[in-house]
Amino acid sequence: MLTNIKINTRYVSYEYLKLDPKKSTLVFINSLGTDHRIWSYVVEELGHNFNILKYDKQGHGLSEQSTKSPSISQYADDLIALISLLSINQVIPVGLSIGGLIAQELYRKRPDMVEKLVLTNTATVIGSRDSWNQRIQAVERNGLASISDLILSRWFGSGFADKNPDRLAIARAILLQTSNSGYMAACQALSNADLTAYAPNIEVPTLCIAGADDQATPTDVVIAMANLIPKSEFYELSGVGHIPCLEAEQEFSQVILNFLGKSAGADS
Repeated sequence: MLTNIKINTRYVSYEYLKLDPKKSTLVFINSLGTDHRIWSYVVEELGHNFNILKYDKQGHGLSEQSTKSPSISQYADDLIALISLLSINQVIPVGLSIGGLIAQELYRKRPDMVEKLVLTNTATVIGSRDSWNQRIQAVERNGLASISDLILSRWFGSGFADKNPDRLAIARAILLQTSNSGYMAACQALSNADLTAYAPNIEVPTLCIAGADDQATPTDVVIAMANLIPKSEFYELSGVGHIPCLEAEQEFSQVILNFLGKSAGADS
C-alpha cells in the first residue's frame, strides 16, 4: 500500500511490502529524476524472496521537497528515519545512481542498519561540479522538459527505446512528473558529493553493477568504486544503459539473487 509518513516536517511517500519478518528487506533507492515506480518490474521478480521497501527521496514522486537544498547526507538521514519509523532492524539497500551514493552514505552513518549493499550504475563521485551546475542552469532557464530528450538518451542502451516505446513512455512520464525544484536540488547534492574516502571502510558484502552502454556512470567508474570496497563483486550488464530496472529487469534481478545466495522462487 502506498503511504505517506512525516519525516522532519515533510511527507515522504513509500510502499512497504512486508511478507515475513524472518526475510531480509530490500530498500530501493531511486536515481535522479525518477520515483519508486521504476522498480515495479524488479519487485515482480524479487518480491517472493524479500520484504520490499520502495520510497521517493524528497522532491521526487509524491515526497515533499525540503525548503533547503538537501545534501547526500540529508537524503540518507531521511532514509534512516524511515527505516527506524518502520521498525526495520537491517536492510539491503539497492541504490541506483544518486541512490547508490545515498546507500553508501547510509552505511557510513549507520553500518549497523546495513546487511549487504547493491550499488548499481553509480560511483563514489558522479559527474563534475561544472556539469551539474550546467544542468541546474538549463532547468532554471527552460524547465526539465527542455532537456528530457537528452536525459532519456543517456538512460537506455543502444536501440532499446526504438524496440520498447512503452518503457520509454513510462520513463518519460516519470521524469516529467519530477518537479524542477526537486531535480535541481538533487543535482546540487550530486555536485557536492564525494564518498571516495569512505568506500574502503565498507565491510559488508557489496555488489557493484554497471551497464555496458551507460553514459552517465560508465563501467570504468563503477569498477573504480568496486576496487575500493574490500568485499565487493562486480557485474556488467551487456548492452544496458543507466536504468537497468526498466531495461533488463530479469537479468538484473537474477544477478542480485545470485549475489544474495538465493535462487529465483526459493524461500529464504
